[in-house]
Amino acid sequence: MGRKDQYDRRADAARDEEAKEKKPKRKILGVEGDLIYFMTKTGQVIILNILWLVSCIPIFTIGTATTSLYYAMMKNIRRNRSYPTTEYFASFKRTFFSGSVLTLALGVWLFTLYHLLVIAADQGTETGYFLSRIYIGVMVVTAGIAIYLFPVLSRFTMKLSAMVKLSFVMAVRYFYFTVLILAGTALLAWLMFYHLSYMTILVIPGVWCYLCTFMIERALRRYMPKPDEDNQDAWYYE
Repeated sequence: MGRKDQYDRRADAARDEEAKEKKPKRKILGVEGDLIYFMTKTGQVIILNILWLVSCIPIFTIGTATTSLYYAMMKNIRRNRSYPTTEYFASFKRTFFSGSVLTLALGVWLFTLYHLLVIAADQGTETGYFLSRIYIGVMVVTAGIAIYLFPVLSRFTMKLSAMVKLSFVMAVRYFYFTVLILAGTALLAWLMFYHLSYMTILVIPGVWCYLCTFMIERALRRYMPKPDEDNQDAWYYE
């Protein structure tokens, strides 16, 4: 019986090797080649980038636009589901109200902190200096929370206060990602406005969002419930 099992294993191994040899190699320049795939994905990233820019024009929709950009970037660009514009507009419609409320709340909060910072800095005293540093620290923490807030909105259905709490926990627990994303965002913004062509705004935000998904998803999946066997559309777990 042992010899038969050994023979079967050898036969299976031989068939696997034969199948590998017969499997066609992926072409680089073919219709389904790597180059065409890369160019297609690059074009889709640019399209999503432009949609995001246009959607941000009303200001109060910045959060909704960012949520939709992240959602479409994950589901279409990385997971090859549906079409980029389809997923973008589906998310935009679904999160319009929540995203707008979060955007306005963040805007008012940051404006208030900035106003207090200016008042404290104008005092020219040690107390004012101390308070100004506190306000700057709170603004940085707020930015760290915002990094995860809109991806959380794209994935979860919960109260806005619960989203903020979860985003804060993620920002602290994955502080190394938080620092990296904050620093990268600040650096890219500085480069675009002072050193690069203004046309790069059509590409860089989308590319940076794509790169950030690899970090943010590691945090998000920590809090995502594992899909059931009957759930065939758990694309975020692929």
